[in-house]
Amino acid sequence: MLKTHHEKTLNVLLNAVADRQQLLSNNLTNVSTPGFVRQDLDFGVVLKDLNGKGIDEINGERIIENATYEDYSTKPSFEKELAEMTENHLKYVLLVKINGDLYKGMEEATQSGRAA
Repeated sequence: MLKTHHEKTLNVLLNAVADRQQLLSNNLTNVSTPGFVRQDLDFGVVLKDLNGKGIDEINGERIIENATYEDYSTKPSFEKELAEMTENHLKYVLLVKINGDLYKGMEEATQSGRAA
């Protein structure tokens, strides 16, 4: 089954949020590890890459890879990582809701087409 533009975009965004959650979790786990360098994923870079390319040219893994960076400016702290994880989780919940609404709309359109 061919994915629509919206499905491909949502897939990349959901993958980005999931990958960021793993990075933030790793930061939280290593908060007390001497010399550990915090990692993060810049959601803005993901959105910029999505906006700058045709959806058929998108390789979601590459976009996410390009958006991942090491943050040498700040040491990981328990509070900061937990706050970032909570914010990221809210993005995930929103994207899942949007995804569900998209499929619900497709289902309704399919069913109304059958009734005609």
